[in-house]
Amino acid sequence: MITPHYTPEVQESPRKILLVSGDAGITRKIRLMLYSQYNVLETCSISEGMEIAHIRHPDLILCDAVVQDDSGYQFLITLRNDPILKPIPFILFSRPQMAANVRKGMNLGADDYLSGNFTSEELLKSIHSRISRFHHIRDTPAFVTKTLAIHDINPTAINERLSKTEAKILNMIARGMSSRDIASHKCISVRTVDNHRHNITKKLHLSGPNALVKFAIGYAGGMGR
Repeated sequence: MITPHYTPEVQESPRKILLVSGDAGITRKIRLMLYSQYNVLETCSISEGMEIAHIRHPDLILCDAVVQDDSGYQFLITLRNDPILKPIPFILFSRPQMAANVRKGMNLGADDYLSGNFTSEELLKSIHSRISRFHHIRDTPAFVTKTLAIHDINPTAINERLSKTEAKILNMIARGMSSRDIASHKCISVRTVDNHRHNITKKLHLSGPNALVKFAIGYAGGMGR
């Protein structure tokens, strides 16, 4: 059987899928379904799943209803109560021969629920649909404003993620300075500035056109409070 191919949007790197399952066989099976199109992050526990989600900020979470240290339902509840991770699309799935509680999963905020022996086609269609919808919503002005409000309330926490040079460059960006302006001011190359901008964007889990500039403006507003 030929595995259907749903190509994500053109981008620098594949979308990240966080796969959480307490069954090694299922993890291996799903990894084979996804590896050619997505960057799959794996864990068997909710506690580690939350840690990975905060550090790597996946584009979607695919979670087993049964996990090593708790249930997928509890992971979903914990995630939806986290202001930073709450928007991430979340797909629950049940194992073969196990009763699926679709209503419970959807009521708790799952974006989809796959039952039993789902196929590669069903899985890929669901993932592609949820990621596409999420990124469409994420790029709207209302979502950007809400995201900035979440991040800029704690400038100290933001600074802890960045080096001193990166923090200074973030402030320069907030003041409207271009890469060329920053390079001239700090006596470094434009390429070096662009590398710093890339690192800042990655550390702050930002993406999309002008995301860093928008964030920098919100960050500067938080510093002035």
